[in-house]
Amino acid sequence: MSETKSVLKKFDFEHPFDYRNATYDSIEFRRPRVRDLKSFVKNAETDAVGAMEKVLANLSDLDEKVIAEIDLEDFAPIKKWFEGFLKFISDASENS
Repeated sequence: MSETKSVLKKFDFEHPFDYRNATYDSIEFRRPRVRDLKSFVKNAETDAVGAMEKVLANLSDLDEKVIAEIDLEDFAPIKKWFEGFLKFISDASENS
């Protein structure tokens, strides 16, 4: 039996923050599924930042307002990680 890759990706923050009596110094996200990508693409046409907040909230089981509080420096690697999954879609559509 082969080892499976971790389904959670943890991001540690250089700039922790407090929201509703909780301190966030890191957040874990599960890998996106097709339904997450469909929702993101649908919502990104009208509000790209809001769509990103929504999908990341779903992937972390947190409120969108928590995602909105992440420092931009800490947000950059999260955004890059998520956009890596979007690349799979564009690569697949170019090859079909």
